[in-house]
Amino acid sequence: MCYQSTINELTDMIQGNALPHKNTIIIGNNSSGKSELLKRLFIKSGFLSWYLIDSVNRYFSVAQVFQMSGEAARLQFSEKITEQRLREDNYNLKDTFYYMGVPTSIENFYFEFAQEIQRLMDQFLNVKLEVRQAETGYKIYLDGVESTLSSGYQALIRIFMEMEYVSRTMKSGCIVIDEIDEFLFAHNSGRIFEFLRKEYKEFSFIVSTHSADLIANSSSANIILLSDGVYELLDVEDFNSVSQVYNIFSSIFQGSRDVNEKERLDAHLRRLLNNKVAGIWNEENQKELMKIKNMELTKVQKVLVRQIEEW
Repeated sequence: MCYQSTINELTDMIQGNALPHKNTIIIGNNSSGKSELLKRLFIKSGFLSWYLIDSVNRYFSVAQVFQMSGEAARLQFSEKITEQRLREDNYNLKDTFYYMGVPTSIENFYFEFAQEIQRLMDQFLNVKLEVRQAETGYKIYLDGVESTLSSGYQALIRIFMEMEYVSRTMKSGCIVIDEIDEFLFAHNSGRIFEFLRKEYKEFSFIVSTHSADLIANSSSANIILLSDGVYELLDVEDFNSVSQVYNIFSSIFQGSRDVNEKERLDAHLRRLLNNKVAGIWNEENQKELMKIKNMELTKVQKVLVRQIEEW
């Protein structure tokens, strides 16, 4: 019940624009409820102004590139892309692009986006990307040299292609990118979120990540921490270094490390303080605080309790 309540509360807050910022970063371990939260957002909102790029949509195959023509080349927004990606047998398991309900490859539309993809790759990586006609099919060239794309290059090209597709067909709305830093080196994962926000200002973004660099390099965004059926709301503006971000990462990616009672209570008080600051304080939080006040607290914990009460 606590888990479902957490998911429902967050869904309502995000859809009701109750969070301070337009864009949101979600952090949580594999069993925290990230996937359930993202699914619930789509189920409650529908698909007309929401688009999902789940963690497996990071591949680009030059063998799938095709020169479209006539009616087939005319881009349209298709709700079926996200609907199919959310299916249990596809979600974060299979790379899919069900265009107008028919399984196909986004690479088929490469030449519709080619000029913008080349510009984005040049700006983000300072590399000249070309797709050239070969005797059979096409080949990739980087800075004029025939190349094989690494997983990082593929991930970036794919994200840029997905964004160009929605930019031309959806015009505005919310883009959800699960594990946005998948396959990217630390330097690039730290830059990708802000880069997309700058290039596609007409969209809002909800992304999940394991990248401390991404958070440390972001601005004007909400942070949702999911852990053990509860959540915390933070502001990315409160963190200006990777080392500071690692402190919050360590609190949710504990692994098998035992957590003592003091650490558990410290994390609990921090969550309550963040809820009070974020303006989402409720009756359940008040009951929790009253229960904690009756415990044997350290001096620092007593200060935190007083801060919560006085905020």
